[in-house]
Amino acid sequence: MAELIKDWPKEAKAAAEEMLAKYGPPQEATPTQLHWQANRPWTRTVVHKAGVEHDFPARHTDVLEQAVPYRVPLNFFEPLATFNGSVVPDRTRGELVARCDREATNILGLNLAHDIIRGLKSVTQAREAMTAGMREIQAGKVPEDARELRLGPPQGDLRDPDTAVITSAPGQGPAVAPATIR
Repeated sequence: MAELIKDWPKEAKAAAEEMLAKYGPPQEATPTQLHWQANRPWTRTVVHKAGVEHDFPARHTDVLEQAVPYRVPLNFFEPLATFNGSVVPDRTRGELVARCDREATNILGLNLAHDIIRGLKSVTQAREAMTAGMREIQAGKVPEDARELRLGPPQGDLRDPDTAVITSAPGQGPAVAPATIR
């Protein structure tokens, strides 16, 4: 595995090494990502070679993606996006996904998102707590909110496939006219 990630950018290589040390070899490894499935408490963990620049609360590169089973009420999608653009609800899968540069910051972001949904913190309070927590993590300390997920166990099927509005007979295509491209 060391050979596969040896030329990865610094942030991606650090995240990969942290996840390899903690979870062992991934189920899938390609030149551009490492993928663990069901590595509790995560539904999945993916380290991406190519990250995305993220400037909140400090400039860093999001290379580590981790998902947990969690059904986010629809009225909280906008508050979560306002809190942190790298904490993303996936309605169809019934997951809450965090993307950052290390696991502790993902745990912190998910716990604060849970606090917003439960009414324990406002978006502003959660952003302030994320900033304070990230400062501690950068200083080599792990704040209480970043030590372990406190979301509770998943309750039932959290997926939300939505409602079909196009119907079709078995073996036939959708019962709608195809779009015309002009």
